[in-house]
Amino acid sequence: MKIPKYWAKSTARVRGDRGEFDLTFWRWSDISQAEAAQAADARARDVAARFTSVDDLDRYGYADRPLREEIVESIRGGDGREAAVLTRNSYGALILNAARVMFIDIDFDAQAKSSPLRRLMGRSAPSPLTQHLARIEKWAQQHPQFGLRVYRTFGGLRGLITNELFDPTSAASTTVLQSLNSDPLYVRLCRAQECFRARLTPKPWRCGVTAPPSRYPWPTSEAELAHRRWERAYEYATHRYTTCQLIKAFGSNSGPSEVARIVEIHDRYACRGDGFDLA
Repeated sequence: MKIPKYWAKSTARVRGDRGEFDLTFWRWSDISQAEAAQAADARARDVAARFTSVDDLDRYGYADRPLREEIVESIRGGDGREAAVLTRNSYGALILNAARVMFIDIDFDAQAKSSPLRRLMGRSAPSPLTQHLARIEKWAQQHPQFGLRVYRTFGGLRGLITNELFDPTSAASTTVLQSLNSDPLYVRLCRAQECFRARLTPKPWRCGVTAPPSRYPWPTSEAELAHRRWERAYEYATHRYTTCQLIKAFGSNSGPSEVARIVEIHDRYACRGDGFDLA
């Protein structure tokens, strides 16, 4: 999993076709803060030395970097390997990053919600939920070797394979995700970050909470304290909401203990029952 423990920032002043300006570089390390700082400084020097225009930015691999998120907890499996990591993302939600337990993210996009068929036929046309559930049920019938839990989310569905472990970078994993109509951006993210991700807590703006005051890593201790105060307000507001609701289960739930552990953590954080609004 690409979830570094240390982050550092470096800045380089460059002159290009639009004048002088500063470029900021974040780099990471699993070894030490010093190594992260050295990498950031080296990156800043390298880009500054070769920079000639704004168009050059597209050639320096920004899309390949890990996600800059605070590590909240590391979860070990029965074999001692890191099975998952809880992180807090850029807008403050808790994220479950699973090394080998597959989550499937299915979005109901705006086009599906307001398709010409639905506008012409009104309520008689199948809803996105009905259509996707029918596809999932058909897939489950065609692949009885897999156990699958299906959850309703605010914007779609979430799947969780319950009886097998996967390599998120493998072609086999991509095939399963694509066959279940997983969001293409999510499929790319799984490969790039070498893990499967699931948001555990609600999005703050759906709970009437403003964005966090700053982003990890915090530049000062005061900034971190402000962020911790925001976290407490966010956690209080989210008590009235749930991230997902279990609506269907297919096949066997009997599988590796690592899967059972991830299911337990996911459901404890993300599923509060039917009496809560999805957020």
